[in-house]
Amino acid sequence: MTARTSAQALADVASALVEDHEITGLLARLVSDCAALVPADAAALLVRTADGGFELLSATSHRVDELELYHAQRESGPAVEAARSGEPASAVGREAIAARWGDVGTEIVEAGFQAVHAFPMHWRGHAIGGLNLFSVTAAELSEPSSVLAQSFADFATLAIVQPAALGDEDLAQRVTEALEGRVVVEQAKGVLAFQLGLDMADAYDELVARSSMNGSTLAQVAQNVVRAAQER
Repeated sequence: MTARTSAQALADVASALVEDHEITGLLARLVSDCAALVPADAAALLVRTADGGFELLSATSHRVDELELYHAQRESGPAVEAARSGEPASAVGREAIAARWGDVGTEIVEAGFQAVHAFPMHWRGHAIGGLNLFSVTAAELSEPSSVLAQSFADFATLAIVQPAALGDEDLAQRVTEALEGRVVVEQAKGVLAFQLGLDMADAYDELVARSSMNGSTLAQVAQNVVRAAQER
């Protein structure tokens, strides 16, 4: 558990939104805070793309990263359902998860999770994506926890679409920028894994640790890692 409160976490996001902010790092911090404070064992954001598909924006670990990429490829799962319906989606217990989402549900269970809760990322009457929360224990979320999770999903939406005057083309560009930031993070993970002899999960943790230690954004650190490798 984190020593920070939910109020402090949301206040930090709000503070970032009224200034110029780097989307990739802000979303990474947001999903981390959400998982710690709801609480859940992992969290991730999936977003709709211009062609109607889904892409992963951010995840708290490499394991969940891979799981959500599978959801995006299959266009199925809790966050996809929440994005399409505009309503929260959840299942508790291995059988319930597998029954609700088929092969995708089975992947969730095999990853060690026994509860999953997804919340839509609302924007102007429709959902542009979904926030997934995974737990290793089979437990329902309390009402306060559900309200908090939806608040994190709403702030994630604002981080992408701000300012409010964005048109459809501008929104698509913002989503593209966020996805490009994630691509750089994935490249940096591969570089660190190769250079330091780490698996991808530990490489991601190393990247986050460097970001915290240097006071730089996740995307900046990732860009530096990739650039240094290219210059060798």
